[in-house]
Amino acid sequence: MAMCAGIGAPGTLREIIRGYLGDTSAPERFRDGDVVEAGPVTIGPGVGPTKVGPVVYDQWFSDERGYQRPVELATVRLRNMVEVLTNWEGYVSDPTAIPLRGATYLFDGEGRELYSYKSRGVLTYSETMPRPLTFLSEYIGEEAARNPLGLPDDGGGDLVRGRGVLKPAGKLMGLLSVPFRLETRLQAAVLGATESDYDEARRDIEETTAGNGVVVYTYRLSPFSSEALAVLDEAGADYENVEVGLEWFLLGRERSALRAQLLEVTGQSSLPQVFIDGEHVGGLFTGTPDGRYPGLAGLKESGKLMELVEGKRSTSSATESLVSN
Repeated sequence: MAMCAGIGAPGTLREIIRGYLGDTSAPERFRDGDVVEAGPVTIGPGVGPTKVGPVVYDQWFSDERGYQRPVELATVRLRNMVEVLTNWEGYVSDPTAIPLRGATYLFDGEGRELYSYKSRGVLTYSETMPRPLTFLSEYIGEEAARNPLGLPDDGGGDLVRGRGVLKPAGKLMGLLSVPFRLETRLQAAVLGATESDYDEARRDIEETTAGNGVVVYTYRLSPFSSEALAVLDEAGADYENVEVGLEWFLLGRERSALRAQLLEVTGQSSLPQVFIDGEHVGGLFTGTPDGRYPGLAGLKESGKLMELVEGKRSTSSATESLVSN
């Protein structure tokens, strides 16, 4: 345990942390169909659903691709541990070797040493742990050595937007949806919103979302709203930004009525809320209640956001061409 904590084993704690926090400089390590079972814990298929006894949940990063995702390497290590423990005699022919630390050796057919690396750490067995087999480049080729499993490997590429600390925070906010829905209606009522205010807000939403390709309702001070706009900007989307107010607790009567009607239309009280061609596609990280759309970040991860944006551009170009002719 002391060695796992890094005492007398430099690099071990760093490697443990990397296994849990992820590494954008490393490729994916867990295939979509892989499943790990360890007692009451079942992880998979892939890095998505996790079952702990009767509790089942999806990892917040399950839709992300192209890099070693949080807990992915730790899951691979858990799978390896289960494999070794269930086949102990086959893997551990000499129990005295268990306390030995990480090392890698490469020999030719005649037993001559071609490469060796020794580490004082427990989990460190290569000079380049994010890509531990790069020392084999001259023998198997650079591509195979850098990514021997052939899994997605672009470091996240241009998918930085819609990730980071806001994502788990956004997922956590989803757990507060019930009290927020109640608060939305209560705030509008306390501020004196009338049926006329609600009707006008509803008409405004319908007209705005029908008359523009991409519409996003935001708060000026909300980091989630700012990130949603950044995702759309990065995708090159033309959009209409409807700023509902500075924040939900700073709204007046009419804007509170608008917020309440957004709840009625979308089933969600939090912002941002995004519409494409008049259809609600969710917020930044929250999908639609019917599960049809995963939200803006999810659309980006799947590549569908770019498809929608490109489709809008093509339609717009065709319309402009017809008008000019």
